[in-house]
Amino acid sequence: MYWIEFIISAVVIVLAGIRLTVYADKLCEQLSLGKVWIGIVLLGIVTSLPEAITCIVSIVSLKANNLAIGNLVGSNNFNPMLLVMMDLFYRKGAITNDIAPNRSHNLSALFAGILSLIVIFEIYYSSRNSLIMIGPISAGSGVILILYFIFMRFLAGVNSTENPVGVVDKALSVDHKNHLIKIWINLVLCALVVVIGAIWLAKSSDVIAEKSGLGRTFVGSTLLAMVTSLPEMVVSLSAMRLGSLDLAIGNIFGSNMTNLFILAICDVVYPAAGVLQTVSSVHAVTLSASVVLMGSIILGMHMRKRKILFMGWDSWLMTAIFLSVTGFLYVVR
Repeated sequence: MYWIEFIISAVVIVLAGIRLTVYADKLCEQLSLGKVWIGIVLLGIVTSLPEAITCIVSIVSLKANNLAIGNLVGSNNFNPMLLVMMDLFYRKGAITNDIAPNRSHNLSALFAGILSLIVIFEIYYSSRNSLIMIGPISAGSGVILILYFIFMRFLAGVNSTENPVGVVDKALSVDHKNHLIKIWINLVLCALVVVIGAIWLAKSSDVIAEKSGLGRTFVGSTLLAMVTSLPEMVVSLSAMRLGSLDLAIGNIFGSNMTNLFILAICDVVYPAAGVLQTVSSVHAVTLSASVVLMGSIILGMHMRKRKILFMGWDSWLMTAIFLSVTGFLYVVR
């Protein structure tokens, strides 16, 4: 029964993710906003809703902290692999050849890396010492919350400089306003569907972890992370089909940043102690791999290459890293 619930919730998330891509792209056109900013901020937040709800349910209701944190860091490990999947289906050569290495992409990857390093440090530090707490959250989580908003604000400014738009007529027609309202309503409805699917996922995944003997850390970092990353996968593949590669790459980096913001929020819903104080240090290995994977994407964007057996060399490198980390997680489960 729990496997049926798991599969149904996954299908629900995929279908909602498909619609999210369409409406986000329409919103981008209607508001004359840059696709990089829409990918990093709007889609990055919305497609991270499954991770957010799953983590909150796992911590508050199921007391499964390793499942929650594993979901977040595992998703950050899986999201960059979406570019590998895109490269596999891309017919015009290595996909990173056609993604311009602009400041927004470079900075979003850098910012996600900085937030990741803060979490990695806290995980290793908490394995030997008690975390420094500031009210209900750890010092590291407090820094992440502050930096996240600073980084997002900075990226918005960079994107407006790189992609200047013309002056929009403030006297919008009634039809245009109604169309915008319709787009926003559909975005919200799709987001609500994702939330419902994520609640089912959390409960069924915890049962799978217990019944299979694989443990919450492994299930959270692999199976649950893969499923909660399905909206990002749908967004990325749909964006590629629409020719919006900037939207796809922005979504990947933006989702990784938002997942780390959600990790900091987990401290708020687990006020007994810093949540990282209660989880396995193995999560630091998973998150370290995500930093290397994001670095591989940026490196690939700056270097011209040919495909080697259907993929660029950067995609093969990322595949090797991902499989190695997954194997490690299975061994130490």
